[in-house]
Amino acid sequence: RAPRTPGSKSCAMLRASSLLLACLAAVQAFNAPMAFSPKGSLASSLASKPLVAAAPVSQRSFALDALQMSCTKDTRGYKMPMRKQCMLLKKRANNAMAVSFSHIRTHKTQSVNLQWKRIYWPEGNCYVKLRISTKAIKTLKTKPLNELAAKAGLDLKKHRCG
Repeated sequence: RAPRTPGSKSCAMLRASSLLLACLAAVQAFNAPMAFSPKGSLASSLASKPLVAAAPVSQRSFALDALQMSCTKDTRGYKMPMRKQCMLLKKRANNAMAVSFSHIRTHKTQSVNLQWKRIYWPEGNCYVKLRISTKAIKTLKTKPLNELAAKAGLDLKKHRCG
C-alpha cells in the first residue's frame, strides 16, 4: 500500500468524501438537529434520534421567511414594518458625504427621524399607531390622516391601537 502524500489521488478522494459527508451532516443538522456520538460509526450517528424534537416539515420556515420575520415586529396579530422608512411619506435614509477640514470626503447616511406615534383617526373613530417621520407629524397638522394614508397605500385598519 502506497503512503498518502498531500498530492496523491487517494488523499484527494479522501478529502472529497469527507467534504461530502460534512455537507450531508450540515444539511441534516439544518433540517433537524441530530446527536453525533464520538463512539460508533458515521452511519449509526447519522441515524441516531434527534436531541430536540424537530418541527414537522409543514411548520419549518426557510431562511427567507426567517429573515422577513426578523425585519418585522408582531403586534397583536399584525406585522409592523421595522424598516427605517416613514409609513406615511415613505421617506428613507439619504446617502451623503461627510467633509472634513482637510476636505477628505467619506460616505455617510442621513437617517430619517422616525417616531412611533399614536394618532387619532376620525374616520375609524380610534387611535392608530404608526412609525412616522417628524416631517410627517408636521404635515398632519395641515392634511388629514386619511388622505396621507391613501396616498402611501397604507391600510389604517391594520394599525389600530384599541
